Amino acid sequence: MSLLLLGLFSTSAWAQTRRINGRVTALGSTDPIPSATVNVVGTTFGAVTDADGRFSVTAPEGPVTLRVRRIGYAPKNIAVASGLTEVAISLPRDVLELDKQVITGTATTVASVNAPNAVTVLSTDQINRVPAQTLDNALQGKIPGAIVSTNSGAPGGGTQIQLRGVNTINGAFSPIYVVDGVIVNNSAISNGLNVITQASRSGGVANFASSQDQMVNRIADLNPNDIESIQVLKGPSASSIYGSVGANGVIIISTKKGRAGKTTLDMTQRFGTYTLANKLGPFLCFKSADEAADGGWIGGGKDATLFNAATNKCHDYEEEFYGNNKLAYQTVASLRGATSSGTNFFISGLAQHDNGLAPNDFYQKQSLRVNVGHQLGTRLSLQANTEILHSLTQRGVSGNDNTGINPYTTFSQTPSFIDLQRQPDGTFPKNPQRAVGNSNPFQNADLVKTPENVFRLIGSATGSYNILAAERQTLDLTMTGGVDAYNDEAKVISPATAYVEQVNANPGTLVLTNANVVHANLNGTLAHRLITNAFSATTSGGFRQTRREINQVNNIGRGVFPGVTNVGLAVQTFINQAQSTDKVFALFAQEELLALNERLLLTAGINSERSSNNGDASKMNAYPKFAASLRLPEMLPKVNEMKLRLAWGRAGTQPTAGKFTFLTTLFNEGRSGLRASTVKGFSGIKPETATELEGGFDLQAFNGRSRLSFSQWRKTVTDLLLQANTAPSTGFTSQYINGGKIVNNGTEVELGITPIQTDRLEWVSNTTFSRFKGKVTELPVPAFNPGVGSFGSRFGNVFIQKGESPTVIQAVNECAVAVAPRSATAPFGGSCPSASRILHFVGDAMPDFTMGFSNDFTFGPIRLGSLFDWRKGGDVINLTNNYFDSGLLGDTAVGNNRVTAFRGGKAVYVEDAGFVKLRELTLAYQLPAALASRLFNGRAEAARIELSGRNLITWTNYTGLDPEVSNFSNVALGRIQDVTPYPPSRSFFFSINATF
Repeated sequence: MSLLLLGLFSTSAWAQTRRINGRVTALGSTDPIPSATVNVVGTTFGAVTDADGRFSVTAPEGPVTLRVRRIGYAPKNIAVASGLTEVAISLPRDVLELDKQVITGTATTVASVNAPNAVTVLSTDQINRVPAQTLDNALQGKIPGAIVSTNSGAPGGGTQIQLRGVNTINGAFSPIYVVDGVIVNNSAISNGLNVITQASRSGGVANFASSQDQMVNRIADLNPNDIESIQVLKGPSASSIYGSVGANGVIIISTKKGRAGKTTLDMTQRFGTYTLANKLGPFLCFKSADEAADGGWIGGGKDATLFNAATNKCHDYEEEFYGNNKLAYQTVASLRGATSSGTNFFISGLAQHDNGLAPNDFYQKQSLRVNVGHQLGTRLSLQANTEILHSLTQRGVSGNDNTGINPYTTFSQTPSFIDLQRQPDGTFPKNPQRAVGNSNPFQNADLVKTPENVFRLIGSATGSYNILAAERQTLDLTMTGGVDAYNDEAKVISPATAYVEQVNANPGTLVLTNANVVHANLNGTLAHRLITNAFSATTSGGFRQTRREINQVNNIGRGVFPGVTNVGLAVQTFINQAQSTDKVFALFAQEELLALNERLLLTAGINSERSSNNGDASKMNAYPKFAASLRLPEMLPKVNEMKLRLAWGRAGTQPTAGKFTFLTTLFNEGRSGLRASTVKGFSGIKPETATELEGGFDLQAFNGRSRLSFSQWRKTVTDLLLQANTAPSTGFTSQYINGGKIVNNGTEVELGITPIQTDRLEWVSNTTFSRFKGKVTELPVPAFNPGVGSFGSRFGNVFIQKGESPTVIQAVNECAVAVAPRSATAPFGGSCPSASRILHFVGDAMPDFTMGFSNDFTFGPIRLGSLFDWRKGGDVINLTNNYFDSGLLGDTAVGNNRVTAFRGGKAVYVEDAGFVKLRELTLAYQLPAALASRLFNGRAEAARIELSGRNLITWTNYTGLDPEVSNFSNVALGRIQDVTPYPPSRSFFFSINATF
């Protein structure tokens, strides 16, 4: 604040000025570089180059230095002698993207060469090099310090990102997303699938919704093609500016804007397909009737005529069911430019259709974006960004179930000599295996529908007014307001004619879910910048106000006649509604000091805010931060730049529950009622707090052809949201409290090199490494199973215990009866003592480390790029195998109840889920200009064709379908259960891009 007052009350007179004109081009050619910034060092004077690379800037009399920057090119300082008015500047390419602007505050940035934090920045090319169904899919393998996992291989997304370890047990764990200044909603709405799968039941009755519903988090709606860049603030030392929602990190997305120069039209057409990447079978294949009888599949009361030696075929159910290789496509178009009156614009559209692997599954998305900016005079600039999105998804049925409706449930219990596909008369055979309720997956795919329709609007407006503009100081007021609103309408239609429904008392199920979500925020920032010969200081402060509302209604109908989609006509109806509103108000202030010829950066800031989710909604909680970076002069041979950095910060996680004692729904003979929950609320509940210390260094060497970044961090999370047992006499079983501590430590390394750089051949390589481990150091309650993401300790579950990792896997060796020795009908054999219970820690879900390897080769007009993703270690509980163990033994009772999950002292379903994946592979060819012109009737300036693939190969010892999937969706812990998921897919695309 003292610096601000010094600047405002200083009386420095305007010196005599002159105009310096010039042109900026690419080194080694005469190609102009538009939209480059030209600043006079030591002053606030600056300009931006036009389409021809030309600029005109005001400068003081006497010798000055111009600093020129443009993304994709190395920055350059040019000395301009006194009296000189014309300059020519050439910028070399920045192939490793060493010069970037990194966000440090709500309205402040700093050059990456001075950044005090390790912030990952991804460009539009890195995001869109290979087509991805959703944005979060495109981030896999590219962010050091991130664990990216999917709910299933079903079309349409459902991906979770966890940054820098476990930050909570019962709270929100996902990073927040900020799009053009708007904090957008990334909630996941259950579609009600649990009603027909009954994966989660209470007292034998299926719950309305479940974390096992294979939900899609709504960041999947965004169009990746519209994104200019993504910045990932991975820990509280960088994300404290977002206060009580910043503990899990922040992903900041900037969309494309208009730019000066000729208006360009870019069009991309992609055609491709998604194919089955892995399968478990074929299984239960018998070569003779005797072999089938020995396995118990015919005879003994079962129809022996099912097996016909003359026509027997070992059906590959997975290939037959998940072999849908229909055409997928993406059509992308964008218009970008500016007018002479100061208006710039970016307009884009997307039409996308992706095939699912199973019959009738698909993902469709359409979007329209309009970004418009306008400069009013020299002081006021306006920017408006609007995107309208629509998606329609049908993801079928996958994951855990207790009704036999999941395809893998049926496949695990059905000998492959039974033909399940549609017959010539149009009907589907009824599965003779009563263990799965006669379910036929091919009939289910034909009859059972799961459409989810989402309409969404994301809009923001920003106005920036220059209050004061002088040679040495500026004062700017910036206001940003935005809204993210969407309607999610999902249906689950399971008609009475489906065999799986005919075991119900009222066949025919209809689930209608309608959710309306609104997320709005308003930010105001006042920023003062003071520049002297010794330092520059930026003082900023302001406010942020957000409001989130969710209103979700579930209607369930049972006993619905075929063809009826009106829940009001059902024999039985049930209704459930969930509502929530959260309001946050924050004040923030920050000071940045850049001194020692821009080699020293000092930053201090604080965010103070209150939230309606807190027990005391009027109390302001403080989230401070401090950071410093120091660029050292050239001290080592070939090292051009070395920076030491240190940052400390605090951020929070808002309580998602705990303030109130809620009412719960009861059902009795088809009627619903309410009673008080047995979990008591706590009026003093407050946010969880994460405090992080991060240090490291950055190196640039060999004249920008090599960069190395090393970071070490320690994060301490306190005031965890927990449930403590209460005395039964109170009428409650537990109460929410704040307590406990988790400590995470981690290391991150990024290495970028350009081994070859010639006129014709260029090789750019990037390697990332990260590892982190956590430990529960304080726990005010007895050790416990969090309950979410668990199928019981016999199979294995996450267990919270002081002194252990928060992701440790615990299992109990428990056998009710002895198991027969290994034999043809009991291949696992072994034995265990009767009624024994022995607690074991059998693994850890956290990987030992993760690495990413990307390499790009450019040979003239040809470019070859690849990305490998390596995850070493990390355990998963493969309960899909339990289904097939049951089928192989020929008796589901044996598989589910009598064979222990421990065999030979080992928890057999806990597996190492390490892998190496070829995430991306692309081959592109830039067509000669003459050929491109002929192909498009002389209208195209450039054209490119590409062949690309995603998730092409997986190397792993994991015996399940995919080591990354999880049966549970938005949960902080317990995302380690692999239960009959939708199988993974690999994609292949051919693309053609043209610029007009």
